[in-house]
Amino acid sequence: MQAIKFSYRDADGRESVRTLTHWSENTRYLQGRSEGDTLPRTFRKDRVVEYLEGADQLLFDKAPPAPEPAPKAAPDLRAQILFTGFKAAERAALEVFAEQSGFRVMKTAGKSLALLCIGSNAGPTKVEAARAAGAFILNEMEFNQLAKTGELPA
Repeated sequence: MQAIKFSYRDADGRESVRTLTHWSENTRYLQGRSEGDTLPRTFRKDRVVEYLEGADQLLFDKAPPAPEPAPKAAPDLRAQILFTGFKAAERAALEVFAEQSGFRVMKTAGKSLALLCIGSNAGPTKVEAARAAGAFILNEMEFNQLAKTGELPA
């Protein structure tokens, strides 16, 4: 197999000349190594500006089909809730109830946190992190009302 040399424009618009000594292709990509490379690199064929050497070796459309990328998982759009300040058994029961009620139970207060349910032993760190995320803070009784009626307490 001869080397293949081509001019390539990357996603940022930078152009460079590439020479692959060990390469393969499919309908969408060229993959191979240059001298000195230990790992192969992948190049999109639609970004090749010009083939400078070895184009006669390419199969182009007759190459094996490119694998289709796996579909991305749909984002989890459920309201995120975090429980803090509860004994382990109480928190576990609340988390199960929250999942059954359509909430996404979180272990830390991230930027998408919608609700923080606090028990009698809630620490200030999680409360402040939840406030910074814009989460609504409620106690167990208020959470139960929300889960049952769909309404936030006044």
